[in-house]
This record gives sequence, C-alpha cells and structure tokens, in this order.
Amino acid sequence: MTGPDTEVLDRVWRSVARVKGLGCTASQVGTGFVVAPGLIVTAAHVVAGLSAPEVDLGGEMQTATVVAFDTVADLALLAADTAVAQALAPAEAVAGQPVVVPAFDEDGVPETITARIIRRIRAVGKDIYGEPGDGRDAFEVEASVGPGNSGAPLVDGYGNSVGVLFSRTRGGPQVAYAVQASEIGPLLDAAARGGGTPVDSGECRPR
Repeated sequence: MTGPDTEVLDRVWRSVARVKGLGCTASQVGTGFVVAPGLIVTAAHVVAGLSAPEVDLGGEMQTATVVAFDTVADLALLAADTAVAQALAPAEAVAGQPVVVPAFDEDGVPETITARIIRRIRAVGKDIYGEPGDGRDAFEVEASVGPGNSGAPLVDGYGNSVGVLFSRTRGGPQVAYAVQASEIGPLLDAAARGGGTPVDSGECRPR
C-alpha cells in the first residue's frame, strides 16, 4: 500500500485542525483531527492545563471543550463544531507501511510529512506528568516531526487514521511515536458516558 493520493489527502486535510491555547507558562500548540461528529482528538499534553483550548478547523477559529482526557494514552477529546469536515475512520497498520502525517508546525503552517511504520510497540513507563502508567499500544515511526505536530493523524492510503502522533526522539535518528488508533475508542466511550460534560484537563506540564 502507498500513501494517499492528492484527492484523498485533500479530503483528509479538511478534517485536520490546529489546536492552541494559553493558560500555562507559555502558549501550547498542536494538531488534532475529527474522529466523530462534534469531536476532535489531539495529544493530551497539547491541552494539559488549558481551560479553553482553541481549534482552527477549516479556517474558522473556535473555542473547544475538553470532554475526555487520558494522561497515560496521551490523548484528549475536544468538543467543537465539526460540520465542515468528515471524521477520519480508524484502521490498522503493519510494519513497513508508508503513511503521511498532515500536521501544523509551531507557527501554524500546514505540512504533509511522509513517514513509515517501523514496528508496533507497547509503550510503557510514565504518563505525560512522569507518573507511572499502564502503557499504550503505539507505533515507532520513521518520520521527521517537530513542535506543533503532536496530535496529528498518521494516515494510510485510503485516508484512514492508523495513529495519533505524540512524541519524537531528539538529537538522533528521525524517529517518532504515535498512539495506535485503537486507543481512541475508550475516549469516545468515556465522552459518551459523560454526555459531553467538560472534564478536567489536568495541570500544566513542567517545561
């Protein structure tokens, strides 16, 4: 399988949002994407400590509400108006599979990053605050990513999301890490149980 063609990628980009906010020691920026009507997923560390994150979807800036927040999976769900976009369906991926990462950089410039799945891993150790966690199903990915890219989807050739970018190595090989798309399901369930009620987005992360 190859990456998505231009038509598919154009459709995917309509579902990708820039996420940002103030409220900690500095501005926090990242990327997110529509996973269900009215819901955008991003990395939890992007919105940690923010009471009113903002999302730019389709060129329209709006205030979102955090309705699910998982510090171990490093995922958060934001409630927002997503009528202009379609949800990206979840899918599986295998080692060696090419994918693309449509993301915004720290200045809000859109970029489509080519990438390749290296292997599936079980990311264990600590949550976004450095506390012990149970771990999450993830991918090790060959990709050159940077600030602002966290929360972006890994997209296959059909325009489906296979994962959510959450981290990268520094000073070494161009290796990034993404939570597998299967980890989004429990957040959707949690948001449904809560009826869209806002949840605590945690504390600001140390910088």
